[in-house]
Amino acid sequence: MSLKQSPTALDALTGKRVTPWWLAYIITLLCIFAVQVGGIALFNGILQPKEGSPEAQWAELGADALVILAVFLWVWLYERRSIKTLGFRNPGKGVLKLLLGIVIGAVVISLPVLVLWASGGYQLVDGPSGSFSGGPALALVLALVLAFVVQGGSEEVLMRGFLTQNNATKFPAWLAILLPAFFFTILHGVLNKPLAFIVIFGFAVTAALVMFWQRSLWLIAGFHAGWNWAMGNIWGIPVSGLPGKDVSLVYLSPAEGAPDWLTGGEFGTEASLPAAMMMIIVTAIAFLLFRKASRTWPDAPAVSEGGANAAAA
Repeated sequence: MSLKQSPTALDALTGKRVTPWWLAYIITLLCIFAVQVGGIALFNGILQPKEGSPEAQWAELGADALVILAVFLWVWLYERRSIKTLGFRNPGKGVLKLLLGIVIGAVVISLPVLVLWASGGYQLVDGPSGSFSGGPALALVLALVLAFVVQGGSEEVLMRGFLTQNNATKFPAWLAILLPAFFFTILHGVLNKPLAFIVIFGFAVTAALVMFWQRSLWLIAGFHAGWNWAMGNIWGIPVSGLPGKDVSLVYLSPAEGAPDWLTGGEFGTEASLPAAMMMIIVTAIAFLLFRKASRTWPDAPAVSEGGANAAAA
């Protein structure tokens, strides 16, 4: 099966040119290590936030927004195609799918958290010094979902909407999905953490499958946002090994003596056995939905001479 006849891949061929696959990886790295890191330095310099504070989350929002802007500009100015072809068609329904994705993502990552809490792997603890939690924090917790919508959205725009979509025009289906997913996993620094590798790699594969199934980024961007938001601002657990947040409804931490393979240790739930088992199931479901949708795709159409030349670049 090829992804080249998928609506998502065909959208990549609607411009004047398609970015060469090797250049797409360079652009991705530049967006992360120049635009995002530089943006964080800029906004941290302006806001001077405490690590883990709401101000730090707003600073990260600004940097992530710059990444989205950089991808939009590249697609618009270099590839000469509409921004909506990155996965933003039907914005009216898209916003509803975004909100639904937030709920689904929060529920999915909360399942292993609740299993660990109920089984004694996690325990309720006091938050860090100066933290804000409980009922009084609810309004701010809800507001902070916006930071994760932009953060998760930036990763989906860059890694799936741009990179995976680009690879879908060049490679066989398995490589177009697995190569960007492995790249995403490397960037999370989990090659030496087997369970975290399963979760992060599985998440990346699932995200790509959902994008092709949905023909858009709306649902998976919301899923990504809800996933990270629930860990960081609902359960007070580190997100992908990053420091915890100063605002959370509750704070959970591995119980004394609980093994890291069970709880995820300092990396957070994403490195736990329950999360790995859950991710395998979620990826399987996403694959079945993707396969069902792929049966409705037409045969790969002949492309124009310019499109063919661009796709071969």
